[in-house]
Amino acid sequence: MPIYLLNSFVDDFSLLIVDEFLELNGVANEEVKYMKNQLLDVLENLHRVYGFDPEVISCSTFMKSEDYLRIFRDVKEQVFESEELSSRLLETVPEDKRSIPSAKDYPIHELACVKFLSSSGFSLKLGPTKEKKYDEVMQDLEFDIDFGYILDAYAIGTKHPDKVVHYIPSSRGPNHGQRLFFGMSEREVKTRIQQGGDYAMQYLCQIASVSGHILGDNPPTLEEVKELYGRRLKKKAINLVIESIIKPYNAVVRR
Repeated sequence: MPIYLLNSFVDDFSLLIVDEFLELNGVANEEVKYMKNQLLDVLENLHRVYGFDPEVISCSTFMKSEDYLRIFRDVKEQVFESEELSSRLLETVPEDKRSIPSAKDYPIHELACVKFLSSSGFSLKLGPTKEKKYDEVMQDLEFDIDFGYILDAYAIGTKHPDKVVHYIPSSRGPNHGQRLFFGMSEREVKTRIQQGGDYAMQYLCQIASVSGHILGDNPPTLEEVKELYGRRLKKKAINLVIESIIKPYNAVVRR
């Protein structure tokens, strides 16, 4: 949701679907197609609720092209010319996979995708803060693109502020917290939010506040949300998420 809502802050916004990266990680092609179709259905429903219809670009549409492969080879050569840069990128690969050649190519593809899109006219890459390690290498390589970061997402129901990856449903943090998903009932959402965690509540309030403003409601501002804590924060999170996200979304799904 916070990625989709970037439409309200950034003109000429596009969404990149990293389907090809799932296949690099060994996910079966049919499963990738199924998950991609689910995502596209959600985006269509969000369009019907909030009105934003971003351009959607899939990595699979360009990562096998000769233009992309040439950029991939050039970036790979640049990275491995520097022991320091190659070592930093290797740190992004899980230790148990660092001896696998294809696993070492994964972070190179991360860089090559950005350079390819930059050469196609894109001027700003927005992503989660966990991508800073890649971005810093790209800055050292003087890629012609700027970088920005979206709101961190947090698991629900953990005592500590456990960050999760926005677009990976199985990402629950080290303490195995809960996530909210489109298509859940109001009751399910309320039950999960009641499990608490101030960081998660602040996060949910902020995205629901933006959602409410887009719908023409009068939710608290982001500054007002930051002043809420404890029970007041939890109560506000439940109300905002249900009224500004869950109810409107479920209403268009049922039509």
